[in-house]
Order: sequence, then structure tokens, then C-alpha cells
Amino acid sequence: MANAVIYYKLDDNESTKQAVPRVNALIEQLQTPHVIRGVYIDLPGSSNELMELLNSSLTEIDIIYVNKEIEDEFDITLISELSRRDHFEVILLD
Repeated sequence: MANAVIYYKLDDNESTKQAVPRVNALIEQLQTPHVIRGVYIDLPGSSNELMELLNSSLTEIDIIYVNKEIEDEFDITLISELSRRDHFEVILLD
């Protein structure tokens, strides 16, 4: 079983309360073939939780699932470099 993390970025009009059932559904969907090691939820326009995730021990993570594409160029470059170093992949959820 692969070790996975979920990174969820809220939409502009979405509250954390609205996101929780969606994230729970993702966890249920993904937990059979994966061990979910964490869930990180960021507000629109923020990447605090993404930075928290990227500063964690990524060597134990095989997959980072994201609910939308990362748009910030710095974040994209950082994730790309870390994925090469720590051998994880980033998968965009449908």
C-alpha cells in the first residue's frame, strides 16, 4: 500500500465546513489502496499548509493528491525539485 497525502485548496466561495465532507469522501475513496498520512487544507490565496506539507518528511510519502493544479511558479518549482529528490509523485484529482 502506498503512503499518500491529500492537499486540498479551498475555492473562493468554499468554507472549511463545506470542504470537510468532500475531503472525507476523498479519504474513503483513497484509503483502500493507500495509507493516508495526512490532509492539508489551504484557504484561497494561501499556501501555508502546502509549505507545512513540503517541510515535512516527504521520504515516507509516495503520492501527494491535489484537488486543483498548483498555480504559483515558486510552489511548482519547489514541488518538482522535492519530488525528484524524495521520489514522490503528485496526482491531480478529478
